[in-house]
Amino acid sequence: MTMSAEQTRFDWEASESAPEHYPMEIISGDLRYQGSPHGAGLYVPEGVLIYHGWGLTRSSHVTGDALKPLPDRLDITFYSYLEDQFYRGSFDLPYEKILHLFQEAEAAPKRKTMSGEDVPNNYVIIVGVAPGGTVAVWLRNQGTEELFFGKAEKVEVDFAKAFRIPIANREERKGYVEETINDVVSPEMLAAIRRNGIPFDKWTNYRIRYNWASTFFDRHMPSKIGISFYNGEGESFKFPLEKSYAATGHPVPSDVDFSYAINGQGTERYYVVRFDEDEIFDAFTRLSAMQLPMQLEFEPRFPIDQTLIRLHNGKESIPLKKYTVTRK
Repeated sequence: MTMSAEQTRFDWEASESAPEHYPMEIISGDLRYQGSPHGAGLYVPEGVLIYHGWGLTRSSHVTGDALKPLPDRLDITFYSYLEDQFYRGSFDLPYEKILHLFQEAEAAPKRKTMSGEDVPNNYVIIVGVAPGGTVAVWLRNQGTEELFFGKAEKVEVDFAKAFRIPIANREERKGYVEETINDVVSPEMLAAIRRNGIPFDKWTNYRIRYNWASTFFDRHMPSKIGISFYNGEGESFKFPLEKSYAATGHPVPSDVDFSYAINGQGTERYYVVRFDEDEIFDAFTRLSAMQLPMQLEFEPRFPIDQTLIRLHNGKESIPLKKYTVTRK
């Protein structure tokens, strides 16, 4: 269905997200429709343990009318297992930005299937929750873009009523929480968290944007490259990159994928690169201090696990060592 620039209702779903290793649970949540006199909206999936990755969806619920208004507010109550703490917040969302993104996507040329049919847009508004009361909202369609980032407040909530289980006292609550944590967090990771504490600033630091672009050693560029960022965003970029790419700044990448033929000839192979978080953040922090544009340079090789990657800024270069390269 082709929609006009005045269209304000769309076919979209809601989903939820939480960072890996930090189990969370949404107790209640609603994305409130803009202009609704009674606060109507689409619920955020609740009542399930979430820990699958920041910006990654957990649930998919198809409900309500096919075409729905867009939200301008989020009401959310959630629980952080590692803190044994409830949070609650009510946040205004950037309605005009959300509307523009939907209308822009509807007006853009559609991707085609192998048989030449249009690939429909698939809109999901994702609500992410993390320790410390962190709340993020993203729009996922062809890529994922952050819409909102904020902090909820600590609140006291009746544990038994929130989880709909017969918890009689503090000891039973502690046992339930610890059993849940042990089911989804590895002993090694849990020991590290207990030793070093929860890194409450992690999800804020994920949002820092740097002046950088990806490039390739022998200048045989792939036609496009897919990049997932630690802040939950992700997109596919075409080569050559537009000049506005680096100028707008981008967060630190967590994963990169591309198809590549060695020396620009022969069979293309699909590379999936996953970075080591500590190593790549350290490299970006060190080189960005010089306030020069940076390049994340790939030298694809075969076998693919021999691929070389470095971050440089024209004056200094940091070769990365701890990433993994696999096939998709």
